[in-house]
Amino acid sequence: MKGLWLIIVVVLLLSGKGIAQNDYGELPKTNLNTFQEITGKKLNALEDVITLLGKEKVFKITIEDNTEQKDFLVNELKRKFQNVKFVYEVSDSVDFNIKFSSLKFSTNYTNLNSKKFLGDEYVSRELIVSFGLFVDGKDLKKYNIDQVYIDEVKVDKLEYIESGNYAFLKSVLPEKPFLKKILVPAVIVAVSAIATILFFTIRSK
Repeated sequence: MKGLWLIIVVVLLLSGKGIAQNDYGELPKTNLNTFQEITGKKLNALEDVITLLGKEKVFKITIEDNTEQKDFLVNELKRKFQNVKFVYEVSDSVDFNIKFSSLKFSTNYTNLNSKKFLGDEYVSRELIVSFGLFVDGKDLKKYNIDQVYIDEVKVDKLEYIESGNYAFLKSVLPEKPFLKKILVPAVIVAVSAIATILFFTIRSK
């Protein structure tokens, strides 16, 4: 009987469905939500400038980029400055020109690891937000906006956190360490073999 219980425990451990250990923790922030949050905070510098110049003025937005990163930034500008008169096309009737340059929104994953030998895998998430900001026609310095956001997420949550239509929301996982790629499958095969042998041994008695 003890052998039978040993087999059940081994099978449950291998399947990852041992005694109820459901993850009721909060889901991590998605990459999109995090980029939006960081960008919104970094645009506070522009909000201060616009307040000084006058929110009733008309501002021409120029973004030195022609990729989806530009689309993302334009959407964030429209969300944050709904009551400010921004012009995105060529126009002569503007008071100030606001220029963005060197846009960089990127996602990287590093340090693939697990808390336990056969436990859930985690990866370090690194989100980079960087761009230059300059208001033309005024004696204002160029703002260099840079921030790196780092946290740790479960690998099985990757599909969730990468949801969104922008390519920069996604990245590739680093390779597993060589020893783990070889050792873990070997241990699983060995334990499975032992469980099988015990099962047939008990049945034969």
